[in-house]
Amino acid sequence: MYTVEQRGFLFRKYWQTGSFKACQTAFRTEFDERRAPSKCCIQKLVKKLETRGSRSDACRLLSLGPIEGENVQNTPRTIEQLKDAIRQEIQAVNFDTLGKVFQNLEKRIQACLDVKGDQFQHRL
Repeated sequence: MYTVEQRGFLFRKYWQTGSFKACQTAFRTEFDERRAPSKCCIQKLVKKLETRGSRSDACRLLSLGPIEGENVQNTPRTIEQLKDAIRQEIQAVNFDTLGKVFQNLEKRIQACLDVKGDQFQHRL
């Protein structure tokens, strides 16, 4: 079983590099471990967060601080700086990711409609 910090590290490192091997190598280094999670374990973690993760899961896992080598930017201090930062991040989203987001949204909306607004997350 991995800690929230370790799972967050794996998730962020995978999205940063797109490489399971890079995740495993970085994990061994970061946590001073001889063994790293298997490719299958990392795949399951990523899939779980993409398909069933809640906003709080993603926030908790993604806000654990920077991964070594990440470019850490200054925190916006004013509303205008925050708005500019949000605009920059929106422009940085690629179309493949955006397409996946909308497909996932459509799937969730349909699941909600299928159960007439009742609980449905466990069915995804």
